[in-house]
Amino acid sequence: MSSIIKIKPLSTTYVDSGHANQNFCENRNIFAGSFHKSACSSVMFKSLINFDLKDLNSHDLSNIYLCLYVKDINSDTSYYSNSILSIYKNLEPFNNSNVTWNSSPCSDYPIHFTIDPSNVGKYIKINITSIVESWLKNNDNYGISIEANNYYSSLIKFASLNSDKPPLLYTQNMDINYEYNNYNTLVNHSCR
Repeated sequence: MSSIIKIKPLSTTYVDSGHANQNFCENRNIFAGSFHKSACSSVMFKSLINFDLKDLNSHDLSNIYLCLYVKDINSDTSYYSNSILSIYKNLEPFNNSNVTWNSSPCSDYPIHFTIDPSNVGKYIKINITSIVESWLKNNDNYGISIEANNYYSSLIKFASLNSDKPPLLYTQNMDINYEYNNYNTLVNHSCR
């Protein structure tokens, strides 16, 4: 058997290049991607999320997913746009209540994913096992940033911690003894 673990974030916020010195941590939404003002001008958006992992043990975990509730996709059809975003591991701490575009943390180790219009109004799951395992191994959990990897992305609206459909980390805690059904035959396994 396994038990499902869902972890709500400690904090969520977004920052944008058009309001480079403002913070939006109280908002019910977080954004990632770009908004095209004109063919030559875009405002870039980045979401920042922190999770407390003190109760997780990396040896007991299988795949770990970031679950995001997609509220809307603003795809500007007058310019080329796509819905490819990237999740980055933050390399330094930030203060959720005062982080801005200009003070957002450096990040690295991207995981790319695509948002489809059929995802609007639903949770999506992105496998971030490598990032979480790194946090647990190196004790460097500074959260994640979600942003576009180019200036031609759509603007994606996600639900924040302040909404009724917050981001979640989702995993299964694998027990030492478990059962599973394979080809209609119940088999009992043990790791001993």
